[in-house]
Order: sequence, then structure tokens, then C-alpha cells
Amino acid sequence: MKKSVLFLEFLVLATLISISMTCPVQAWMVSFNWINPVYEGYDDFLGATVMAYEEATTATLAVNIQNHYAEDANVTVTVQMDWETGNWTSKTEIPKGLSRVFELDISIPSTATASNLVTHAYTITVEYNRTGTVTSEEETHNNFAVYSSDQADARLLREKVETWMVIYDDLPAPLYLPSEARKLWIEAAVEEEMADEDYDTYGNFTGAKIHYGNALDLIDEALSSEVDKTSSFEDALLGVINSAGSYLSMQGYGYMIIGIGFGIGFLLMGIGVVVYLVRKSKAPPET
Repeated sequence: MKKSVLFLEFLVLATLISISMTCPVQAWMVSFNWINPVYEGYDDFLGATVMAYEEATTATLAVNIQNHYAEDANVTVTVQMDWETGNWTSKTEIPKGLSRVFELDISIPSTATASNLVTHAYTITVEYNRTGTVTSEEETHNNFAVYSSDQADARLLREKVETWMVIYDDLPAPLYLPSEARKLWIEAAVEEEMADEDYDTYGNFTGAKIHYGNALDLIDEALSSEVDKTSSFEDALLGVINSAGSYLSMQGYGYMIIGIGFGIGFLLMGIGVVVYLVRKSKAPPET
């Protein structure tokens, strides 16, 4: 029994030693980021959270690699897009204990090559070469989107329209809101609904772009109308206040003049009373 226990302990110890020898501390991909996409977020038409770039542009991928090996390593980062037979590669040496950021510029083709109606997959592969020993790791993601020109424009216009709608709805009720501005605002909301339907349901990005543009123009008209009308109201109110101020000022001057007159009168009366009392208090002349 004791021999069996000793054998099991030896087996466990040997396994741990073997694992520690075959799995050394290593380099790894700490993080990666796509730089300046045209849109990052949920796309209702594609039904996914996407990282989107416009067709015929350049996307930049930044990959952070840290070397935890006990020796320097030559590192190669490769990106493979699902529409491309080739790949994009960046190489550099990373000293032990340090990290480096690899930037890869990826050419985005037209939507004829990379469809804008589906998401695309990409694979990031990192290869480490340490004095002849080569190891690697890779990650695959399926959230890359290629937008057509109209699709990208529609998305940007949509964000502007939604921002205006949210900000204006959160504002307190204005002192004076003309009916014309309310009418334009309702028309803008209708255009936004039509644009959302074109984009999210039918993938009609050209139609969505037109409707979002119309909504933004109507929002601008509504705000301009409100500013103009409110300014006119404020100017009229200011005119009334100024007129009243002038009237009150005139009255004030009149009251001041009258007050000065009364003051002088009371002063003269006071002087007369003092003279009278002085004269009355004098002793009568001797006879």
C-alpha cells in the first residue's frame, strides 16, 4: 500500500516537472485594436456588432505583443482577411521582458470583392522565433464589415440625426416654440423612421442616405425657425422692457425735480423759523 502511494506521488511530481519544462513562460498577444473605423457598434442590417471601414480605403490594425520569454524573440504578426488570398505581415525583434506594438495597414477592396451585405472573418497569427525554436498563436474573429460609399454616408448621417433627436428631446421645454418648428421637427422624425426602415430592413443604403439627409435638413430648418421666432419674441419683449424703463426713468427724473423743490422749500421755511425764534428770544430794550 505504501509502495502504491509513493508511486502515485512520484507520478504526480514527474507530471508537474514535465509540464513546467514543456510550457515555459511565453510571449503573447496582449491586445489589438482597429484604428479609426467609419463605424464601430451594432449594425441592425448585418445583425452583429461590427468594425466597419468604407470600401477602397485603408484600415490599420494595431497589435500589442509582450515577450515573457527568458530570451529575445523575433516576432512576426500576420493578418489574413477572408476575401484575400495573401496576407499582411509585420516583423520585429522584441527583447525579453518588453513589448512592442505592430501596426498593419490593410487595403480594403470594393464591395464587388468584399461584400457589404455580410460580415467578414479575419485571423491574426503571431509567430515567435527564439534561437531556432518557433511557436505561434492565432485568433479568428468574424465582425469585420466593408461598407459601400452610400452605406458609410448613411451611417454617419444617421448618427448625426440620432444625436440631435436625443439632445433636443432632453432639453427643457423652451419659452416659445413656434408651430412651424414643431411641424418641421415631426417631418424630420418621419424621415428618420423611413431611413431606419430602408437601412435596417431592406439594406437600401442609397434610400437611407437620402432620408437621413432630408431629416437632417428639416432639423436644421426647425432649429433655425425656432431661433428666428424666439429671437423676434425676445426682441419685442426687450423693446417693451426698454420702453417701460424709459418711462420709469422719465418719471424718476420728475420725482427727483419735485423732491428737490420740496427740499428747498422746507429748507427756506426752516431758516425763517430759526430767525423768528432768535428775534423773539432777545430781551426788550431798556426805557
